[in-house]
Amino acid sequence: MSEMITRGLTGVVFVSIVVLATTLNLISATVLWVAVLLQGLKEYKKLKGSLLGYLLITIAVVSLWAMGRPFETWLGWDVVAFLTWIWANDTFAYVGGRLLGRKFIHRGLAPKVSPNKSWEGAFFGALGAAFVGWLWMGNEGAWLGVLTGILSTMGDLVQSALKRRANVKDSGTLLPGHGGVLDRFDGLLIAAPVILIIRTFIS
Repeated sequence: MSEMITRGLTGVVFVSIVVLATTLNLISATVLWVAVLLQGLKEYKKLKGSLLGYLLITIAVVSLWAMGRPFETWLGWDVVAFLTWIWANDTFAYVGGRLLGRKFIHRGLAPKVSPNKSWEGAFFGALGAAFVGWLWMGNEGAWLGVLTGILSTMGDLVQSALKRRANVKDSGTLLPGHGGVLDRFDGLLIAAPVILIIRTFIS
């Protein structure tokens, strides 16, 4: 089976489980995100990170869970909405980078940390996140989507720096074709707590 097919099938199963567990009820969502947190912390240990990193991962996952307002009526779709902005950023950044990367700005986004990332890809990632945000919440969602895209890319670069320092390609092997949990959720590291604070004030 080719890597692209493996990656695609894993992605479909992964997204289906995340959406189903997050939207079903508070219990299933809590079990899912506790499992994600524990696995993420386990993978981070392999990267030989600092205590601050453990704290950042914990805050990020707890912030994501808190977007569903667990102490009120559980709103799992609010969590999923935010996740779609992250996923849109990743997808549009990949496509934009493949099609237009380094055609306008020849220097990479962060060549020493992640040589394959381009400014063009980052721009299209934020644009994609803005579009999906607009689909969910109109103009307010578009602005939140842009911010999420920017912060998600920053989180990705932090994760890339850690992997480069630990001399590993992926944080784990749990998700075939994708790597580990941290490889899929690195976009949350900075974006989740910031967006939670903003959405709390907005609401």
